[in-house]
Amino acid sequence: MTDRMIEKNPERGCEEFPNLLTPLTLRGLVLKNRMFSAPTSLAKLGENEHYSRENIDYYRYKAMGGCALVSVGDVIVDNTTGRSHPEQVGLDDSSHLPYLVKLADAIHSGGAAASVEIDHGGALCSPDTLGGRNPIGPSGYVDEWGDTVEEMTTAQIYEVAEAYGRAAKIAKDCGFDMVMIHAGHGWLIHQFISEVTNHRTDEWGGSFENRMRFALLVVEKVREAVGEQFPIEIRISGSERMQGGYDIRTGVEIAKALDGAVDLIHVSAGTQQDLYSFILMHPGVFQEHAENAGLAEEIKKHVSTPVVTVGAWNDPVQMEAFLQEGKADGIAMGRALLADPFLPRKVTEGRIDEIRPCLRCGQCQGGMMENKIMRCSINPVIGRESDALHPLPHTRHGKVMIVGGGPGGMHTAIKSAQYGNETVLYEKRKKLGGALKFAEDTGFKKTMYHYRSYLDHMCRKLPIRIVTGTEVTPEIVREESPDLLVIATGAKPVIPPIPGADLPHVLIGADVMNSTERDANGDLYREKVGHRVAVIGGGMIGCELAVLFARKGHEVALIEMRDEVAADCVVTYRINLMHQIEKESGIRIYTRASCKEITPTEVRIVVQNDAGEEILAIPADTVLMSAGMRSDEAAYKDLLGIVAETVVIGDAKHAGRVQQATADAKQVLDTFMMDME
Repeated sequence: MTDRMIEKNPERGCEEFPNLLTPLTLRGLVLKNRMFSAPTSLAKLGENEHYSRENIDYYRYKAMGGCALVSVGDVIVDNTTGRSHPEQVGLDDSSHLPYLVKLADAIHSGGAAASVEIDHGGALCSPDTLGGRNPIGPSGYVDEWGDTVEEMTTAQIYEVAEAYGRAAKIAKDCGFDMVMIHAGHGWLIHQFISEVTNHRTDEWGGSFENRMRFALLVVEKVREAVGEQFPIEIRISGSERMQGGYDIRTGVEIAKALDGAVDLIHVSAGTQQDLYSFILMHPGVFQEHAENAGLAEEIKKHVSTPVVTVGAWNDPVQMEAFLQEGKADGIAMGRALLADPFLPRKVTEGRIDEIRPCLRCGQCQGGMMENKIMRCSINPVIGRESDALHPLPHTRHGKVMIVGGGPGGMHTAIKSAQYGNETVLYEKRKKLGGALKFAEDTGFKKTMYHYRSYLDHMCRKLPIRIVTGTEVTPEIVREESPDLLVIATGAKPVIPPIPGADLPHVLIGADVMNSTERDANGDLYREKVGHRVAVIGGGMIGCELAVLFARKGHEVALIEMRDEVAADCVVTYRINLMHQIEKESGIRIYTRASCKEITPTEVRIVVQNDAGEEILAIPADTVLMSAGMRSDEAAYKDLLGIVAETVVIGDAKHAGRVQQATADAKQVLDTFMMDME
């Protein structure tokens, strides 16, 4: 974004967010505000498993966004026993040191203080990551993969504690300003604290005091190694949030035991010992914003050490109020700073209306787990930070016309205007939004609603000519005479050739979820849904529809041809979504099932099972079609061939996710604006 497009008002930022913008001093280290970048994993390391330029630029970009502190995640204190997955750097390997120096320098060059999260995987490691050695932990057992976890001896306990100290000293010597000891989320220190994983009967287990002994030993060794003028932060799970795990009462006792021994207590939640608890470490759309804030609030009442809260923070107004009320001393953000790394700078400059809100869709983390690359659905720079920091020159400007006011079209218009092009955006409906026309009252779709509102606001704030209620014809394109024509007309729903699919009680699922969509009589589609609902298609949208109507008291039958539902979701979102489905008693799932006929009162399906085929008649007052989307070439084929530079993007090219549309938009403009001669 160029300065001429920005209306800066730093005085307004200071007036509205005095607590967020107040510095915090820790043992002489001045953090310029109370907004911190939480440690996050990397999708992939570089050659020889060292930090690559892309890894370093990832953290540099975060620092440039204005946060006070950037913490580097997944740094291991002992490669021999502590590495749980390949994308981790071990501080006991001296070959990493030059890259750590460069990383600290990069964070400092962006204007932030630099920290390293030091950790040990303990029982969550595997022989595959430990060179064939068995993992070690507080207690011995055979894990669900058949690997033997060995109980740590007292000698090993002291060796690992010393490794924490050595790692912290190395981080300090490499130029980092502080360290974060990870004592939560089910890693080794947490394994000692939790009764779920610590079954020892010696001085390292049993009572709470014994279970805390290893954590306090680690803090002691780190302090000895780094000295008195180097800040130490510790990350804890304020509650394990799982059946049989500890709750906030133990979380408070953990914090009290650490009070005064560390300089920041960073309160997260959850453990990897339970799938849903794992999700609550990174609350999704089915959880509230700042889902775990209450844990930090309660701990803050019992300690004098400053407290940091983390977990789905996105709204500066909510953050400011939390700090103003004395419920925490700092806010750490992970995904929010992927969606918009410049969130802190926008707060400082009084531009909160320009903050791009995180969707909490899970694409960043789920994508890393599935294909070893980090992407953000709404920020195409993530995973491409080096391209942003070392861009191709934009030597060409012109007139850009966008057809389609959905997320891809709006994002293209915004970037085009920010890049200085004359920009015009056409949308055939009366309102912008496309697939993002969700209503605010659709609980778990609020994030999509907020993103649509952000895009709409930015389109109207920037010098973009917007034409709505107009279907673009070849004549309009010729009259506009753009240098670049971008077609972003979206996709259309797939309607399977099922007898009865044209009956009046058969509705398009995506339209029903969108309560701003009305039928010819002006009635909301959602109001026309009967008590018994059959959803044809068990992908992500179909599953969300099932949850939506089950929560409203409907009986829902979810019908899917594949072996499982929600198969099109990224892994983290699917875990969360399936948990919501399992909680609803009103949802019946039929997999390996195909719909053969729809009648006015029922849906007739054929289910494949081990015994053969079973024919069922499912009572249904309303049938919701959710069989997927496909690109609609007919919507734009007449516009092709008029403008020499014409590009089809997003769902119009290939039905997919918001992520592809936003990535297409940036790539199209970068190509157009580079002089190819």
